Amino acid sequence: MQKIILSLFLTISAAALFAQKPSDWQKNFPSKINWYKVSDAGVLLVASKDALYGLSPEGQEVWKADDIENIKEGNLDIIENTPYIVLVKTGLIKGTNKVVDVVTGKILFNSADNGFANVTKRLYLPKSNKLIFYGGSKNGVLMLMLVDLATGQKVWEQTKIFEKNSEQIVSEAGELSDAVLIATNKRIYKLSKATGEEMYNIDMKSDMPVVAPKAKKGGMFSGFKAMGGNNEDANEMQTMTSADFFQHKDDNSFYFWNQDILTKFEAATGKEMWKRFELPSPVAYILHDSRGMLIATAEKRQEDVAKANNGGGGLLGKIKSKNASGKNRASLYLVDPATGTEKWNSDIDLKGDVLAYKLAGNKLILATQKDDGDNYISIADLDAGKSVTKKPLEIKGEIRDLQMVPTGLYYRTTDQINILDLESGDKTWKKGFKVKQCVGYNDEGGIGYISANDIIYKMNFNTGEMEELVKGLGFNKNEDPSSLQILDNKIFIASEQNANLYDKDGKLVYHTYVTAPGRTITGKLLSGIGGAASLALGAASAAHSAQLSYAKGYYGSTDPALDGEIKRSNQLAVAGMSSAVSSFQSISKRFKATKQANGFIAMLTNFGNSNMAKDAGVTIVDKATGKRTADMLLGDKTSPDYTIDDLGKVIYYHSDGNTIEGFKF
Repeated sequence: MQKIILSLFLTISAAALFAQKPSDWQKNFPSKINWYKVSDAGVLLVASKDALYGLSPEGQEVWKADDIENIKEGNLDIIENTPYIVLVKTGLIKGTNKVVDVVTGKILFNSADNGFANVTKRLYLPKSNKLIFYGGSKNGVLMLMLVDLATGQKVWEQTKIFEKNSEQIVSEAGELSDAVLIATNKRIYKLSKATGEEMYNIDMKSDMPVVAPKAKKGGMFSGFKAMGGNNEDANEMQTMTSADFFQHKDDNSFYFWNQDILTKFEAATGKEMWKRFELPSPVAYILHDSRGMLIATAEKRQEDVAKANNGGGGLLGKIKSKNASGKNRASLYLVDPATGTEKWNSDIDLKGDVLAYKLAGNKLILATQKDDGDNYISIADLDAGKSVTKKPLEIKGEIRDLQMVPTGLYYRTTDQINILDLESGDKTWKKGFKVKQCVGYNDEGGIGYISANDIIYKMNFNTGEMEELVKGLGFNKNEDPSSLQILDNKIFIASEQNANLYDKDGKLVYHTYVTAPGRTITGKLLSGIGGAASLALGAASAAHSAQLSYAKGYYGSTDPALDGEIKRSNQLAVAGMSSAVSSFQSISKRFKATKQANGFIAMLTNFGNSNMAKDAGVTIVDKATGKRTADMLLGDKTSPDYTIDDLGKVIYYHSDGNTIEGFKF
């Protein structure tokens, strides 16, 4: 009898603990929801058949763009690290760009209201927080316009620059103190930042950028889209580029690269200061070193080579035949930044595109990856201009960490851990081993923690010694860990349903296990779990992909301090506008909330004993204590999906139809 009473008591207690928490709010829309996502400013964007909406974390409708109905996600541009989005609507002849401040809902700019019949190119200027629009005017002429996003006002418009419709913008916009730089497929222009008047132009042919969509059946070029004149994925069409400008240390000059060359010009006169450096393939990285400018090129994609060999040109953006018929590989070069003269007699071959780099004395270590997923490490002697090894070393798995240790280069991938001898490139570490689902985190003082094969290792990069700190994680269901971090001087490690916390001596502080949801719902949810650390990783991954893409270049340094300075000046200059633009304060607040959001993790779970979708939901676990602080029962939905805004502490939930629910935690 006592056992029955005890069992009944536990059942009632469990029911009380996992009582369904109703959503804090519900928002119904007039038509079916197509997609939704969280903006950098924390406003939820909801696209339905009738409009695009902006919702606050409290479920309030901040704004509604009812003339952007049934918009595709590919036609939305979230300008990163700003409160701005651009909504693109296109037709066979006419189209619009609408710039919206997602915090206030204010429409800052509408291209249709400013004389544009359509927009073919849009370029963001982060240093001055401005946008350049280019396209056809309602009067039938080509028009270039500069818009100040702080005020939404037109700074200037220019209709007398480009010769005819065949001249199209191909580059990002460069910013000088008094001017804007733009490259077309025919020349480079320097325009007054104040008036838009042409200050000079330089003859310079550049390939048109090409969007490579999913493969389709058809003719020889059916897999490629020329820029302009296409209403599918219009945002990508308007922002895709194949050339760029940058400055380094000297404000009196600027560098320019396209798919074929890298060169340097005097800013005041446009006089070319280099003999043009010919590129065998597009730029991936440009690194500034005390020896000169290191140029890492990207391996040409299969579609690039096929396009060139098939004779594609003009709007199809061919790569020069001489490049296509020659070697198809990535390379590393060293040139004099003053003259463009190559400093090495022979270039260094790479396999694939650069993913990471590390400087060790006079040696540069490059981690690269081919399109087929194969990974390599190359070691270059920067003084001699030669590879340390005869060829790039193939490794198993994707690179996760590179560290210098007394005996060589420590590397950790998703599949293995080892140390390479920097002189020979041989894998000489006897303790090197294969790993499964390896995760790691580097702490201060040259110490790293790695979890692999159900063990947490402590790695001392100063001595090259590794020790087993924790043997056996004790995860229920034998789950593999998916994340590891240092939290308040303790080691936090988690999988999909397990979370452990250890002190630095390897003593277990707590173990938390959360029952997995039923099979009927697993895999149907749009995962956003993992806390702010996962958001940061996703953002870094996205930025990294952009840096190595067909259209972008990355300008960094082998000196960490200088590298940070270059990144801030070239990519994050817009942060300086935050004091002048009120909506940037929302961005700032969200970044400051990252540390707090990193203190919890969200997990899918089951709030009952059944294997049914009706019992599935989300629980929030405090990483410091291992306790569950909030439970949200999603319930019996046909095709549920949710996403978590861990900075705003809200879970958005969408079931079939036209309703979004919000669960605060």
